Amino acid sequence: MIGKYLYWSDRAVQRIAEDNGIDLAGRGRWTVGLNWKVVQASRTGAERLTRNRLDEAQRVEKAVRAAVVEDFAAPPPAAFVKGTGKVSFSRFIQWRHAKNPAALLHVQTRSVTGRRVDICLFGSMDNVDGFGPWDDFENGWTSSSAPAIEELLRTQGRENTWFHDDEHYRSVEALRIAFEQGHRGPETDRDGRPEIRAFTMGHNGDCTFFAEVYTDVVLNPDRWAFRDGDPMAGADRIIVGRPLWVRTVHPDATVRYPDLRNGPGWTRWWWLRRWLPRRSPRLRVTVQSPSRGAGDLPPARPGGCVTPQPRPPRTW
Repeated sequence: MIGKYLYWSDRAVQRIAEDNGIDLAGRGRWTVGLNWKVVQASRTGAERLTRNRLDEAQRVEKAVRAAVVEDFAAPPPAAFVKGTGKVSFSRFIQWRHAKNPAALLHVQTRSVTGRRVDICLFGSMDNVDGFGPWDDFENGWTSSSAPAIEELLRTQGRENTWFHDDEHYRSVEALRIAFEQGHRGPETDRDGRPEIRAFTMGHNGDCTFFAEVYTDVVLNPDRWAFRDGDPMAGADRIIVGRPLWVRTVHPDATVRYPDLRNGPGWTRWWWLRRWLPRRSPRLRVTVQSPSRGAGDLPPARPGGCVTPQPRPPRTW
């Protein structure tokens, strides 16, 4: 089937290959030379006219398959995770000025035993294909725990100087960023409509993902009692890491939030998105999300726009 990589990290794939002796180029090619003295044969490196990412991904998966978790039945920690499902894309707002903007990918799935698993993957916006930092808007809450997450990523989970080695608290903070970063008021906190939160860009509901794991914890329900209506309620296992790739065979199923926020005309001007002003949901919000029915929407103002009441960003 025709597919598309929505995320591909050359650096991560290359490092995994180098650390595990994986030949991404494939087999070389034999050449034979003949002259009047002797017949000579030599082997040259593999040559490709096009990049074969699908083949590279299969080689990496095959080499590390003993360390890959797919059904999430095995207890933590996992080294690599693989799965299928809905992948949401947003920007991760860092506190320290990074050279490249960061991306946050969130996946929610279930283990074979029915337990909920939330996967938060932090990567680079340069590796995202189909979305860009110009697809979101900047007016919403950001987490004061961002430096702790930055340390987690920088040290690949080996250091935690922010929360006294409490991996559970740090994992909960990472998941809360995935659910609440960019909210602008009560209407954007609990209604399950990420398109009206800042820094969100879109999702695709039918993806295959492969990621390296930095931290993997199972929450103690006696300690973490989230209130009803909180998207964190029901969280059980939280995995934090970095994506190697995300692939879909249904690229047309990608939902881009700027199209929902700004209307169908935004799609026709996709090539100008980098320079067009980013429009906030305060100006226009989707009247009907593709994943919801009309009866699930909050009351609309005249003209078909839902305008949440903004509040100052809070930190915790």
